[in-house]
Amino acid sequence: MNTEEVTFETLETTDVISVELVPERKGLILKHCEYYVSSRRHGTTVTRRYNEFVQLYDVLCAKYPYRAVCSLPPKRVVVGGGSPLFLQRRRAALQRWLTLVARHPVIAHDADLRTFLCETSPRLDKPKHDEFILAGTQEDNAREMSTDEMQDTFVSEQEQLRLAQLGLGRLFKIIEKVESRCEAERTDIRELGAALNALSSPSPADSVRWARMREGVRAAAELAIEMGDSTPEITEDEAMDRTLLALDALGAYRQLCSRLTRGLHAERSAAAAAAPHSAASHVLRARHRYALRCAVEEARIARAYALSALEILPELLRTQGTSHARVAALWADLHTALRHPNSKPTNK
Repeated sequence: MNTEEVTFETLETTDVISVELVPERKGLILKHCEYYVSSRRHGTTVTRRYNEFVQLYDVLCAKYPYRAVCSLPPKRVVVGGGSPLFLQRRRAALQRWLTLVARHPVIAHDADLRTFLCETSPRLDKPKHDEFILAGTQEDNAREMSTDEMQDTFVSEQEQLRLAQLGLGRLFKIIEKVESRCEAERTDIRELGAALNALSSPSPADSVRWARMREGVRAAAELAIEMGDSTPEITEDEAMDRTLLALDALGAYRQLCSRLTRGLHAERSAAAAAAPHSAASHVLRARHRYALRCAVEEARIARAYALSALEILPELLRTQGTSHARVAALWADLHTALRHPNSKPTNK
């Protein structure tokens, strides 16, 4: 078992994955999406459908039952093409999923993954044996932890990473609410522009003061409408992407822990029921130890992603501060437009 610390930087250098939507969706009524999948490591770009991601997921789960392979984003029937937001979110989720798989210290070298990333028409068949069988008999390393030590580490890491997942999950929901409020404020500014525009219509009965006031209101209305309509497009945010990547990795580890908790108990019970020196008992004990070894390794990977998300937290908060500063500047420019109609806004 490799006892060296796993770092995000090391994982990141393994591969850089890109998943982009093919512009033209196929199908007359129930349209399906295709994706351009690129791997920097292999220097390839192939076209894939969602169902092909599912095939790879099924193969990897069967081959690596003791590894943290996170769930795919759920499939949804796309009638009429689907909303741009839904398609963008699913594309991003597929990219994160494939990134975690392609950067995994063990799975990154899998032949089926390479086929998926490189072959034009991949053929993926479920394996007859899992990783434990394919790895063969392994000699115990004197420097390796004992089975009891690995069991204790598994229990400890499971709780620590559960807390990390909860904390990052709460952080992400807070940031989502903050972004939602920021977007709602832009909508309010657009509606404010419409209200001001209605007040800016001149009347024959206007006095000089009324005319001057309407001029300011008209300038503010034009500015508010322009600001409200300039909602930024969906953009890549490295800080948010890393946070979501960490949440996916932690979620996959938690699912692994749930599977192992049930499986390890069954293996221990079966080994205890078998004759102490029988071949079946030996295999069960070896599988039990192998599963614990994998769990400890997977915890190190999950920790690396969690630490990466925490380290980029200042950038995430800076991005939110910048976004709110822009909205604050919009209100300041509206104030200026009302008081000084001919002045230039600062938020340009």
